[in-house]
This record gives sequence, structure tokens and C-alpha cells, in this order.
Amino acid sequence: MKKSTFSQPFLKMASFKALSVACLFMAALLLSSCKDDNDETSPDAAKLTGTYAVAETNMYDEVDNYNITIKKSKEGGINIEINNFGGFIYVPVKGTIVGNTLTIPTQTFTANSTIKISGNGTLTGDNLQFEYFMESGGDVYEFSCNATKQ
Repeated sequence: MKKSTFSQPFLKMASFKALSVACLFMAALLLSSCKDDNDETSPDAAKLTGTYAVAETNMYDEVDNYNITIKKSKEGGINIEINNFGGFIYVPVKGTIVGNTLTIPTQTFTANSTIKISGNGTLTGDNLQFEYFMESGGDVYEFSCNATKQ
């Protein structure tokens, strides 16, 4: 029986194509099953979420009352967002929570003027105590807050 010279290269090419398709399929399957660790919210962030009634004392001992809402950030992990921060910032202020420690990294907001916000605090049960600093026009203002979860 005569051996075809066409069939051997064709079979090698077909095997190579099948192997390539199988490898691509496996790679797609593996990559699609991976997830970003930051997609999951930490238990610390989950326990901090909610609405809080805030009693804020400024550096002149004047007290202001308002509500804030703390939500899990879309960034996941330990990241949170605070809405109605200070009773006057209507875009979310970003923060992190590790254990019972809240950190508000320095953030800059610009509207009619530019302000910088930073702070830290502690969560104990349903009570969040935090202080923050606001820098505006070269002046620094200090605020102390006692917030109770509603």
C-alpha cells in the first residue's frame, strides 16, 4: 500500500490545531475562574456599614449634629465610603477599617474652594469615635466626633 505524503503533515497540523484549541480553552477556563481578592468585603468593613447619628464638636467646643452613612466601597476589602461627611461633604469620603481602627487618608475636595480631609477613629460596638482635620485656605480645623449606629 502506498503511503500518502499529504496525510502525515495534515495529521500533524490537525493535531497541533486541536492541541492549540484545547490549551486556549483551558487558559480561558482558568482565567475566568480567578477572582480579585479585593472583590470581597472584609468582616471589619461589613460591621462598620450603616447609618450613624453624629455629635461633632469643633475646636471652639461648638456642637453640630448630623447623620452619616457608611457603605462598603466598590473597591472591596477593607475600603469604605462615608456619605454626608461633616454634614457638608456630599461626595463620598474614602476610608479603611482594620480591626476596630478607622483611617481616613488625606483627600482633597474642590468646589468653591479646596479643602483637605484626614482623620482616624475607633469602633466599639455600635459607637464610632473619630477625629478629623480639615485644611482650607492655609488654616487647619480639628473636629471630634461621637457617632452612634442607628
